[in-house]
Amino acid sequence: MGKTLTITVMILLAAAAFADAAAVRAVVDRNQATVGESIALQVAIDGGEGEVDLSGLVDFKTVSHGTSSSFQMINGRTSRQLIHNYALIPLKAGNLNIPAIPVTIDGRIHYTTPIGVTIARDPPADSGQLDVYVTAEVSDPSPWVGQQMVYTFRLFNAVQVADAKFQAPEFNGFTAEEREDRQSHRTVVNGREFIVTDVVFILVPIKTGTLEIEPAVLQVGMLQRNRQPRPFSGMDAFFGRSQMTTRILETDPIAVHVKDLPPRPPGTSFSGLVGRFEMAASLDKTALRVGDSTTLTVTVSGTGNIMDTPEPAIPAPAEFKAYADNPETQIKPGPQGYSGNKIFRTALVPVQPGRYRIDPVGLTYFDLNTGGYRDISTSAFDVTVSPSETASADIEVFRGTPLQTPSLKKRVEFTGRDILPLKEGLEALKPQRSLPPLWFGLFMAIPMLVFLAARTVMQMAQKDDSPGRIMADRATQALKSAAPADSTDGEFLSALYRALVSAILGRQGVMGTSLTWSEASDQLLKIGWNADDATAAARLLEEIESFNYSGDRLKEEKRTDLMGRTRQAVRRLAR
Repeated sequence: MGKTLTITVMILLAAAAFADAAAVRAVVDRNQATVGESIALQVAIDGGEGEVDLSGLVDFKTVSHGTSSSFQMINGRTSRQLIHNYALIPLKAGNLNIPAIPVTIDGRIHYTTPIGVTIARDPPADSGQLDVYVTAEVSDPSPWVGQQMVYTFRLFNAVQVADAKFQAPEFNGFTAEEREDRQSHRTVVNGREFIVTDVVFILVPIKTGTLEIEPAVLQVGMLQRNRQPRPFSGMDAFFGRSQMTTRILETDPIAVHVKDLPPRPPGTSFSGLVGRFEMAASLDKTALRVGDSTTLTVTVSGTGNIMDTPEPAIPAPAEFKAYADNPETQIKPGPQGYSGNKIFRTALVPVQPGRYRIDPVGLTYFDLNTGGYRDISTSAFDVTVSPSETASADIEVFRGTPLQTPSLKKRVEFTGRDILPLKEGLEALKPQRSLPPLWFGLFMAIPMLVFLAARTVMQMAQKDDSPGRIMADRATQALKSAAPADSTDGEFLSALYRALVSAILGRQGVMGTSLTWSEASDQLLKIGWNADDATAAARLLEEIESFNYSGDRLKEEKRTDLMGRTRQAVRRLAR
């Protein structure tokens, strides 16, 4: 009897295990891919709803593509299957493992079967075998400190792409400015035509040594026809519909060796300019009268860090007064960096007649052509100053010292009577009633109160241009743009993504436009959030991104839920 009971229990346990195994299944569309190339994963749940936990997939970035369901009727019995669709993006090469995925159904945890995949590195970019790839390069890998250089990020795509999200490097050790006009053109790589999009930054190294420009990251969706039918794809496989796959592309890091400038010759006043420059000057009048003005215009033009040109010293004669105007800049970024000119204008006013010479204006810069310092200067100007037409009435500017200092003591006389007669008698000494202390204190406090009020108004009106304030404002604006009920799902989700990313980066006091969920979690942990809250906010960011990629229509209750959770997170980050 005992033996029979044992066998019965074992049969029941085996049946239960078989039921668990059969309740959930995981399949991929292929088990070989390259780094950054997405693998389609489907988790099928038989018989009803279930919660899928992908937290164990540490070697992949996961993007949800929504759910689908199917019904079957066999021999009068109906069955329902719910399918969760995901894109898995490998983060490294090698033999990777998709572990058993836990799925919670009615409070019980079921597991899928582990899946092994082989991830290879991409073939060479110039092979033409890749549908999409990126590159990065600099115009000069060994610049001088202060020398401008050009960093170019290029996207090559031979298939249609969408939803590109670009994350530029930090450019530590450089000043960086992106050129606004992104250019696209076509090219042929190993017999295959690609569309090439250039993203260009102008960099200026601010310190010497070996600096590394970290990889630029691009997340992009690729529209491709299905590679092979999925086990649960239904009619889509029959008609061969296209699908959007997601890839994360990274450039290689770039090492830049920044050289220090050579020692300056003795007596040289270095302007700080590095590049190729010229200098010119003009004087609008060389013949003028005392009191008239003439304008000396000095123009520095060329290619390099021209915006850093210091105001030149004007060697005006002592008999001239000089009034400098604000400099005018005409600088624009081009294919080779910054170029243009900076104009300095100075009004010169003579105070004595005569013939004068305005000496050349000069500066010293570092010439990239010669690898040394170069002095440039303007021409000199001869100026003739005539007496003014009212010379006899002019105020003397220079007076000689008198031989005898006249006495300043004078007899006090009445020269006339005022409208109100002066009190000359003893009654003028009659004491007046003093001001009460309270009123006296109030009168003394009025200037201080006015000062404090003005200072408060100025502080309230002063604009905070810090990165943290700018990003916080962007988060607020993004939430406002997500609020209208008539916004499309794409506009709504993009606004929530911008709001949450801006709030997280703003709390760190840095600028940026994108974060992965793991980066978001790390940033939140750094500012003191506990692990559970940081993970929840990061998962919210991933959920928003996943819905944006899936293309499924959002239900009203889901929009309300995402909006509320995002608003709550942004408000907490703004504290």
